[in-house]
Amino acid sequence: MNKYISFIPIILGLAVSSFVKITFSDNLIQTVKTYGYIDKGDSIEFRFGDQTKIQVGLLNIDLDKRRNEIKKVNLAGDFNGWNPNNANYALKKIDEKNFSLVISKKSIGQKGETHTFKFVLNNVYWIEPPYDAINKITGKDHNTNLFLKL
Repeated sequence: MNKYISFIPIILGLAVSSFVKITFSDNLIQTVKTYGYIDKGDSIEFRFGDQTKIQVGLLNIDLDKRRNEIKKVNLAGDFNGWNPNNANYALKKIDEKNFSLVISKKSIGQKGETHTFKFVLNNVYWIEPPYDAINKITGKDHNTNLFLKL
């Protein structure tokens, strides 16, 4: 029988961008993560940067070795027409490695709706969801995105 612990925030310095669900089953502990955002009640904080590896297309990148190349991080999703150049969805650098953007839930959609998004680096590089993210979904177009439910 599985027992579940509700989502617990992961705190690494100032980086609080993923949540962990811990499943206990037959003496095996398994953790799965929600990436890319923090639900703050009336708003969503989108976060990028606490991971050490990212994937762009089929290319795996050691982010720790290439952070200095990141000049901009934008959010593109179904709530902004998938436009990575929309200045209202540009994340701000909050420390040496993390970017953040807080958006009201009302500007994203209605309660109960599910919305998909990706992070875009330097207006060019669309970041694939991490393999262990529980909030990723592959659509009919075969694109895999992160999702959040309002």
